[in-house]
This record gives sequence, C-alpha cells and structure tokens, in this order.
Amino acid sequence: MIFLMHQTRSHCSDDVYDLRNSREPRLVEAMIKTIEKLMAPLKRRIMLMVGRCIVTAVNDSSGIQSMQIKTMFGMVRDSVERFQDYGFTSVPLVGSEGFVSFVAGNTGHGLVNKIDDRRYRPINLEDGEVCFYTDEDKAESDHRIYFKRGKEIHIVAGASSIVLTPDGITITTPSLDINEAA
Repeated sequence: MIFLMHQTRSHCSDDVYDLRNSREPRLVEAMIKTIEKLMAPLKRRIMLMVGRCIVTAVNDSSGIQSMQIKTMFGMVRDSVERFQDYGFTSVPLVGSEGFVSFVAGNTGHGLVNKIDDRRYRPINLEDGEVCFYTDEDKAESDHRIYFKRGKEIHIVAGASSIVLTPDGITITTPSLDINEAA
C-alpha cells in the first residue's frame, strides 16, 4: 500500500491519500509495479543473506576449511569457507546441516558459520553440560568427553572410563598398561 502526504506551500497537512482510491488507477498500478521492480534485486539479496545448507563435501587441507554446500534454495556452492572457533576444529560429515551467510547477499561469497549433525549429537544433557563426540558415538558407552554438572569430567572409550571429580579420580578399564616415558 502506498500513501502520499498532502503538502502545501506554507505547511504540512496531516491529510493522507490512499493511492488505491486514486482517480488514476492505471498510474497507481504502474507506480507500484515500477517500485516493486526496482526493489526486487534488493529483496533477493536480503533473502539470500542467511540460510540453511547441507554439507556435500569438505576440504580440510588449508588454513581455513572449505566445503561444498547445497543451500535450502537448491543452489550448490563450492569452496565456501567455514570459520571455526580458535583452538577447536572438526571435519563435518557429508550430510551435516549448517548455517551459511552470504556477504551482502552475494552468493559467490559464502561463509559457513555453524555445523550440526542431528544423526549423532548426544541428547538429554543437563543445563550447562558440554560433550565432545563423533559419528562413532551411538550410545553413552562409546567414546566421548563430558563436562558434567558438579565439576565432573567423564572420559569414556568403550568399556574404559575415567571420571574426574573434586573428590578424586576413578578409572574403570578391562586392562591397564602403564609405560615409562623415554
């Protein structure tokens, strides 16, 4: 809906004219179509600025990981950089889901910001807990590192586990070898 403010030479009036009721409907329709046509490229760029994607390939051989992604609009983009937090790195599996930003809506300059994989992510953690995991973790007895409530750290690798608490360390394992460093 487009409105025009009525203005006189000496003052601005609060009168508002709804162009839909104009005596020149063709002129109004032409103005609206012209404005929509002029705004269409801007609208497309805004719509393309952020979105979801699926990882289709990963290249981890350089300083910044790059990947091929398929966007929710079906576009396939190669060599999209993936920014990761300093000190942490991972190589997501094909089929992982991500969040992609296109700088200024330019689909030739994409940045993948976050990756998740609902197929393997541990669930039902307590508020504030953290867990490191991989796709090989199908159950809690697989290998994971938990930072749990109560200042506990649980390191699990199959049948072996180490639990660190403020009160001590518990090691559970079917076999234990201790070797002297060389």
